[in-house]
Amino acid sequence: MNSKLKEILGKLVLPLLISGTVFGVFYFGGDAYKSFGLAAVDSTTNVLKYVLGVVAFLSLGILVNRIIRYVIFEGIIASTTGTQVPKLLKQISSLLIFFITVAACASVVFNQDLTILWAASGVAGLVLGMALRELLQDVFAGIALNIDHSVRLGDHVQIHRAGDDKILGKLLEVSWRSTHVRDLNGDVISFPNSKFSSYTITNFSMSDKSGRTTTVTIDGRVPTNRAIRILQSATLDALMEVCGRADHLPTVGIKAIKNDGIEYIVNFESDWKHLTEITWKVQQAIMLHLAKAGLKPAGHKSGDDKGADEGFVMPDTPRLIALLGATEIFHGLTDDDLQLLIEHSQFRFHPPGHVVAQSGEAGNELFLVLEGLLRTEGRAIGGRAARSNTYRPGDLFDGEASLLGMVHKTTVRAETQSLIYEISATGLHALFDRAPQALERVAENLNLIRAATDTVDEEASQQLLRQMRHMFPPRLNLVARS
Repeated sequence: MNSKLKEILGKLVLPLLISGTVFGVFYFGGDAYKSFGLAAVDSTTNVLKYVLGVVAFLSLGILVNRIIRYVIFEGIIASTTGTQVPKLLKQISSLLIFFITVAACASVVFNQDLTILWAASGVAGLVLGMALRELLQDVFAGIALNIDHSVRLGDHVQIHRAGDDKILGKLLEVSWRSTHVRDLNGDVISFPNSKFSSYTITNFSMSDKSGRTTTVTIDGRVPTNRAIRILQSATLDALMEVCGRADHLPTVGIKAIKNDGIEYIVNFESDWKHLTEITWKVQQAIMLHLAKAGLKPAGHKSGDDKGADEGFVMPDTPRLIALLGATEIFHGLTDDDLQLLIEHSQFRFHPPGHVVAQSGEAGNELFLVLEGLLRTEGRAIGGRAARSNTYRPGDLFDGEASLLGMVHKTTVRAETQSLIYEISATGLHALFDRAPQALERVAENLNLIRAATDTVDEEASQQLLRQMRHMFPPRLNLVARS
């Protein structure tokens, strides 16, 4: 016998014993109780009769009330529906049982005509109804909310009315007068039942996901497919950060064409508990992804400077130099060195799901993410985990495979439409042939990257430098040969 059942039986035993004992006295004793030490006092006998009658009906009423409350409401209904029965329904059932008990006691014990009682209560109810009109509105509105089942205790809801701020929270209780909601800040807000029932209520617990939108205006010189690519990957980036995963790719479309640019609308889905956070997280991610691409919302109007307009179509040379110089591998190289790399590199577009680097294949290129979002999948070769399972704009990956003549250790796949900048081995040969000090600098950077995950001693550093010089021997000019 579990503790819950013991608790219910403990609450039923006392009223059951009292009512059973008293009714047993009435049934089996007849008038015998009257002579139990009281034969000489008739008035005392009548009093005892009334007392026992009142006790019998009250104990029976308490017993029925507890059966309905603990066995039916908290036992059968709660276990069947999986939700707690509202307190208001328990209170109404208790009130009805109380009225029935009092009426039965007045009729049976005191031999009163119930017609007079109901007539008196009707007149009193009319007077009270006119005096407590608003209170009664709240009471009946609370009853309607419980009967309608549009919201249940524990549901996560949004309450709003035209012109009012929206309130998101968890429904705690529907009492006689008010409805209590705990908002996302932890504050408990009380609404009069009549007001609450008149609001527009969105019940997030009725569905797994809730859709949200945000808008951003981007300069009209930015190609539409590029803007959509950046906005989609930024939104997905925020969703994975906050929610851990996204079942569907966000959708991006054009909402309006304005004087200062194109207004895009971004649609995405999120769990109710992330709704407040996810909106500003998406906007923050959009700003970061646009900045990595050298763009910003609602830029200046188009001018006659064609050179300035090139950066809107694709990342221009200054942007590429800034992104390459910010990576760990090429940190410390001069702009001229990076310019030489750019001359031997190219843009690559990858649709969602396309494999950019395949685990086990030779690493002939370095990949700089310009726009989009990529993820590693599967286990790394050699049992070593990848440094990151997500690549965002500005990330450079598989540098070790290209610089040391190794294979790709993980498979990298595009999550969204992605723009990748591929740096070929030809560009690396040209750079190290013209600037041998650049090879030493890159080797030093690669050594620092390795030191972040493994212990690298001086001998290992020298071995790393010799391995890179073997891959890229001095005075080798592949450009001239080609």
